[in-house]
Amino acid sequence: MALISSGEKMFHEALDNEILAIWSDIYKVMSCIKPYGDDEIRSIWLKVSRGSIQDFGDYREYKRDGEVKTRKEFEQMWLEYYPLEHYWYKFTTSKYREEKFFYLDSKLIFTLREQELTLTPGVYAIDHVRELLWELSGLIREEVAVLKTNTENWNNNLEKELPHSKRLGRIRRADFWKITGDDCIRLDKKLGKNRIKQFQTYLSDSGSAGYSPFISSITADDFFRFCEICYDANGYFKKNKVSRSPREKYNSMADGRDGGLLEVTGNSPDAFKDWYHDKKWAGSHPWEICRGGNSTHISLQVYPENGQWKLHLAGSSVIRVTETVKMANALYNSQIPFMLSDAEAIGRMVTGTDFIGIVPDIVFPRYCHSFFSKEDRINDFMNLPDKYKEQIIPIATWYPLEKVELDK
Repeated sequence: MALISSGEKMFHEALDNEILAIWSDIYKVMSCIKPYGDDEIRSIWLKVSRGSIQDFGDYREYKRDGEVKTRKEFEQMWLEYYPLEHYWYKFTTSKYREEKFFYLDSKLIFTLREQELTLTPGVYAIDHVRELLWELSGLIREEVAVLKTNTENWNNNLEKELPHSKRLGRIRRADFWKITGDDCIRLDKKLGKNRIKQFQTYLSDSGSAGYSPFISSITADDFFRFCEICYDANGYFKKNKVSRSPREKYNSMADGRDGGLLEVTGNSPDAFKDWYHDKKWAGSHPWEICRGGNSTHISLQVYPENGQWKLHLAGSSVIRVTETVKMANALYNSQIPFMLSDAEAIGRMVTGTDFIGIVPDIVFPRYCHSFFSKEDRINDFMNLPDKYKEQIIPIATWYPLEKVELDK
C-alpha cells in the first residue's frame, strides 16, 4: 500500500520507452471492461495489503536517523501511518481523441499520448518509478483476471467488502445530530424553537396564493436599509460602539465589488433604476451582502419584474444558514416582501428532517448534487467521519454500487 500511495506524484518524473509501454499495456488490460460516458471511462477497484513492517522501512535506519528509539516505537509509527490491514483504490482509465488518461482515486496520475510511444533515446526512468508502475500493473492485471472469471461474483464480493468510507449513502440530519451531539453544527440549537417557528410561519405565508413578493419602487437607500435589517438580525455590529449608516454597514460587510452601487443617489428611485438597467455593474458582486466563497456567501438580490421589483435572499450553506434564517425572519417581521432561495430545503435543514449525503472519502464534499437523485433533495454533503462511523453505518441508507461489466 505504501508503494502505491507514494507513487501518485512520481509517474511523470521521468519516462522511457518501457514506462510508456507499461501504461499502454495497462490500458489494453482495462479495455475488456464495458465503458461508460463520452470518454470511454472504465474503472475497477483494487484491494491492496499494507504489507509487512519491512515494506514500511528499515528499523535500523529510522533509529540511526533519530526518528525512533525502540522497535516498539517503530511498530507504532508503522501502525499510525497504516492502521488498516487492507486499503482500497479506484483505478480509472479514459480516452479523449489521441490521449489516454489514468486516475487513482479520482486523481490524474498519467496522460499517455500516442506520439509519445516512440520516445527520443536518452530519457530514462528512475528505478523506483518503474517498480511502482510494475506493481500497479500487476495488481490491475490480477484484478481484471478475477473479474473476467466470474463477473457476478466479483461484483457481489465488492458489494460486501468495499468499506462504507468509499461508498455513497445518506443519513437524516436529526439522526446525525443525535450521534454527534455538539461535535456538529446544530442548526436547531443555534436558532432555537422560537426562531424556527417564526421561520415556518414565513414559509407558510410566502407559499400561499395571497402572498405578493413585489415592491413598487426601490431606492439605493431602501436597499441599504434592507441590508441593515439583515445585518442587525445577526448582531454583526452589536459590539461596535461606532455608529454606522446602512450604507456604511453594507460597505463593511459586502463583497467590495459593488459595481457603483455605493455611488448611486440614495433617495432617488430613478437613479437606482438607471444604475440597474445601465448594467455597468455586470461582472461585479453588488448583491453579495455577506462576503464568502462561491457557496458560502449570502446574497440579497434585487431584480425587476412586470414594472415592479423583487427582493431575493439566498444563503443555504450549512455554515451560513442560521444567519440566513435570522435575516428572513427580520425581513418578514419588518413587512418587507421578499423571496428566499431553497426555502423548503432550508426549512428541512434547520428542523433536521432533510438528509445529508455521504460521499466517498476520495471526493471533496462540496457540489456533489450529481451523485444523488433529485428526489433525495440533498444539498449538504460529508465524508463518513471516522470517529462516528460505527454508529452511522447501521442507520444510514447506502446506495448499491455501480456494477462493473465486461465489454461484449
